[in-house]
Amino acid sequence: MGFLLRDKPAKVFSLLKNKSTYLSNIAKETGTTYVYITHLATLLQQKGLVTIQAAGKKKTVSLTEKGKEIANVVEELRRKLE
Repeated sequence: MGFLLRDKPAKVFSLLKNKSTYLSNIAKETGTTYVYITHLATLLQQKGLVTIQAAGKKKTVSLTEKGKEIANVVEELRRKLE
């Protein structure tokens, strides 16, 4: 789970902390590829940190309660490491 402190996953958590959004929007807003975000979201879903729901052709991602707790911890750790 240490990968969550890396820049890209931390950006994803920060973005999802306040809203649910489409995978494509996450990729665009975090400056990553759609493929990377899809892979990351699937991994986070397996860990119980996000839910992924189909919305037509697009998929919406949102943090679970556990994911929100982890997002807070990740932000706090990143602040302390800066």
